[in-house]
Amino acid sequence: MNTRHASWVSIFIFSLFAWTASNLDQSLFGYAIPGILTEYQVGLEVVGLILTAGFIAAAIMVVFAGLAADTWGRRWTLAGLLALSALFVGLHGLVRDLTELTVVRALAFGLAAGLAPITAAYVAEAAPAKHRGMLMGVLQCGYPLGWFLAAMLAAPLLEQSGWRSIFFIGFAIVPIAFLIAWRLPESERFARVAADRAAEKTAGLDWGLLREMFSGDYRRRSIASIVLFFAFGCAYAGTAFFFPTYFMEVRGYTQAEAAQLVGFSNGIAIAGYLAAAWVGEYVLPRRDTFAIWTLLGAAALIALMWLPQERWQDLALFGLTGAFFYGSNAVVGALLTDLYPTRMRTTAYAACGSAPLSIGFALFPALVPLVVQSMGWQWSFSVMIAPLLLVAALAALALPRLRSGRDVDEG
Repeated sequence: MNTRHASWVSIFIFSLFAWTASNLDQSLFGYAIPGILTEYQVGLEVVGLILTAGFIAAAIMVVFAGLAADTWGRRWTLAGLLALSALFVGLHGLVRDLTELTVVRALAFGLAAGLAPITAAYVAEAAPAKHRGMLMGVLQCGYPLGWFLAAMLAAPLLEQSGWRSIFFIGFAIVPIAFLIAWRLPESERFARVAADRAAEKTAGLDWGLLREMFSGDYRRRSIASIVLFFAFGCAYAGTAFFFPTYFMEVRGYTQAEAAQLVGFSNGIAIAGYLAAAWVGEYVLPRRDTFAIWTLLGAAALIALMWLPQERWQDLALFGLTGAFFYGSNAVVGALLTDLYPTRMRTTAYAACGSAPLSIGFALFPALVPLVVQSMGWQWSFSVMIAPLLLVAALAALALPRLRSGRDVDEG
């Protein structure tokens, strides 16, 4: 294996680990919600507000993370964010009241949000052009894989030790994050940009990147990306964190059974992530693939709400929902990184992707419980989430129809 090949392989492996570990850490909160409701004797709307606080923090902090990665590099920014977010996840298990829980949740998720643009840019810049989209799709499998692994770890801990114990998993990630930075090479493309900036004696965060992405040729793609990620974020956060509670309240599962079902379904959904990445790389343009996957995901979600009569049907239809609805994540990251050059890629991903996604995440965990109280879970998911997926699909179709497999810095 030559040095260049070893470099991109190690970047991909460590980025996948970081993204999986972060999603494992963050998904623990979804599995803990029923226990939190019981211990603190509060309604679902209170937990929704706690989630909202985390997503508001993420919308702000992710932009700084993107600017930091475009200024000082992908390597240490990635490791630092992973370690700090995991530390605050571990502290969830030590909180004494809801105020402390809100604070550690906001810090944990705010820091973790920065991993999305950094890992996406890192892999996009390192991977061979003809397989870049496929590799970035596999990278996004870190989301269902994290939820699956968390479920396998959380289910027995929830039964034996309660919701607090599951968060201590986060402490194990902290030292591993620094091992990542020690072994990981920096992006060669970023290193060249950094050398140019050093020659120009440009230091500090480059706020001009934010102005540039909303002017000239970048304006339309930036606005369309914001609409796409905001609508998708609303739909995503309005469902993903509440499914364990949904299966308990509507379908009669125990806390452990709900965690296992969500975990196994996310495991099944990995096939949908890989299929989206393959289609988007080798068959259709990424924007078209994303639109098709989100529309199929909306149909699967509605079927999940109204059709199941048996538990195996819950598993099958939730697996399909994850494969298409959540599986569209496998192509949207590559779609966004293709739109911007290396010098501004992480900042653009943060400002036009992760930040509007986080704002959507901030709104819907607070709105969904309120609608559920008046309409019930099934109608709430049907009338709130499916239309948002249609908006996301239309926004994707407003983006340039770029050829897959092109060099990451081609216009």
